[in-house]
Amino acid sequence: MTLRSQLLLITLLVMALPITGWQFARQVEQTLRVGHAEALIDITRTTARLLANQAGEFWPASDGPLRYVHQPVTSLFLDGYADDWIGTSGDQPLEDQSSARLTIAERDQNLYLLVQVTSSNQVYSRPGLADGDRLMLEFLRADGLRSRVELAPLAPGWIESRGRNSSGWPRVQGYWQPRARGWTVELQVPDHPAPVAVGWQVIDVDSNSPQAPTRIHGTLSPAATLIRPQPELETRLTEILPDGTRAWAALPEGWVIARASRDERADSASVQPTWLDTFLFERLASDSIPVGPQRDENTTRLATNQEGLNEVSAAWTTRPDQPGVVLSASAPIRLDDQIVGHLVLERDADRLLLESNRAVLRLLAISLIVFVVVAMILLAYATWLSVRIRKLRNAAEAAVSEDGQVRQLISPPQAGDELGDLGRSMARLLSGLGEHQRYLRTLADKLAHELRTPLAMIRSSLDNLEHAQDPASVERYRERAKEGSDRLNRIFQAMSQASRIEESLADEPIIRLDLKEFLDNYVQACRDTYPRRRFDLIVPDQPAIVMAAPDLLAQLVDKLIDNAVDFSPIDSMIRVRLDRSGSTRLLLSIENDGPSLPDSGDTVFDSMVSIRKQRGPTVHLGLGLTIARLIADHHGWRIRAVNCKGGVAVQITLPIKENLS
Repeated sequence: MTLRSQLLLITLLVMALPITGWQFARQVEQTLRVGHAEALIDITRTTARLLANQAGEFWPASDGPLRYVHQPVTSLFLDGYADDWIGTSGDQPLEDQSSARLTIAERDQNLYLLVQVTSSNQVYSRPGLADGDRLMLEFLRADGLRSRVELAPLAPGWIESRGRNSSGWPRVQGYWQPRARGWTVELQVPDHPAPVAVGWQVIDVDSNSPQAPTRIHGTLSPAATLIRPQPELETRLTEILPDGTRAWAALPEGWVIARASRDERADSASVQPTWLDTFLFERLASDSIPVGPQRDENTTRLATNQEGLNEVSAAWTTRPDQPGVVLSASAPIRLDDQIVGHLVLERDADRLLLESNRAVLRLLAISLIVFVVVAMILLAYATWLSVRIRKLRNAAEAAVSEDGQVRQLISPPQAGDELGDLGRSMARLLSGLGEHQRYLRTLADKLAHELRTPLAMIRSSLDNLEHAQDPASVERYRERAKEGSDRLNRIFQAMSQASRIEESLADEPIIRLDLKEFLDNYVQACRDTYPRRRFDLIVPDQPAIVMAAPDLLAQLVDKLIDNAVDFSPIDSMIRVRLDRSGSTRLLLSIENDGPSLPDSGDTVFDSMVSIRKQRGPTVHLGLGLTIARLIADHHGWRIRAVNCKGGVAVQITLPIKENLS
């Protein structure tokens, strides 16, 4: 995989930025939602307390059954059909789930009753008798007057009756209409005052026979108290509502007795969300929001079992028929620890919806822009790195021929990063490789030069032996031939010494030894061996314990001392110094006066490298420091040669086995 592809994969990690931003926006939006919900809950709870203080004025005090009085928006026509009842109030008006149902409405100061009975047989009463299907009604006025009315039709059609009291109150009239399975009675009570409670009972018989089965539906007594919407409560509720809020006050059974609404302030900007806004609000910033009930000015009953109105709560819902989000809160209205009603407050959250969407979209847009910019920067950076790497590769390939010869050196790059460091390392490597190749090319000349002199000595001695007559000359030529042979032997021994030392390294045991004591004995021996040099030993007072092979260590120091003696003037000082290098290492230095090293001092440790300018009788093939490096590498030590004041120092870094203390 190319570097550009790898950086492209790394760029994908930048995708965490918009994801993190989305999660942050989600948390912020949820926090805002909680804040809005808690604020509306506080308003709902406070409003419920205010309404509870006026419970005696607006809320029914009766403990008996209640009957809600609907307020139809259109006039009701007495024809025995329920078509003009269903849907007139925005809610299903049929209250009971049994086979006989009663609905009460009020319009234009007239009370209307709709009775629907499901029965397999319609039986009419005979003249003078009330032995068929009939309807019993009981009415109660505010002054305590109670009156009953019985309706027993002889045939379908118009019916009318009066109460059984001296005043004949109330007068009831309407229409009895048979249906496919049962019958419907639509009644009007026009006389005033209007009743405050109504009881009803349906007697459903199968035939006119007294022994025929009879079914009774409803309760005649006690009469159910009529519950009507309270205009005064609606006015009071409107006064205390905040702007942009709708409210419904309902009985414990869910029947609404007051509705109120306050529009947004005129200076408030109008917001119209779309279906896309609602979708984004649900999917991007929030969880899925359920569809809520449709409540408006015509709502007559709240579904208490679905909305949890007995506890203070809040809910976020979407509208069933249009985009947008609604926030609603409910609270019970309590009087003397008894729940006498429920209050529901609702407000549109379209502004919060749009602001949340804008914030999320803005955040996503910024994150996307940042992602694109970062991706472009990373790709450009990857391209730049690729160009530099290819350039370095091409330079390296051009510097080395197919047969491995260094044809030219590369220019070290000036960049301070890792690629620049790699380029400089490659430049040094190629430079060293070129030096080594030049050394190998001159190796034959060096060997020829070293071998030519002893061969010439042997050949000239042999030639002279052929013509020598006296024994002294013969002995002299024989000694010279032997000297040339010995010199050739030393050359061959020096050439094979490096390979033999590599083979013998693994067999030498490594033990603990005191380097200070070793150097004390060794320097004392050097003073006897090299009387024309002065030796100075500088060591710490404490023992310096290291792990080393004694024979190899002695051979290593031999090579360094021999090299220092060869390159130092007569009667000069050779300093052997042992110091601590940090807390875990020792630094052994062997310093001598004399000529400085060339610029690349590390090359003196290479095989067959010698920088001697004068040739003596001793054979020097440049293998002494090579053997020293092999021994140091075997022990895991670091050896290097550096120029110092007035001469050269060879330094060896060794790990301490135990602290000097």
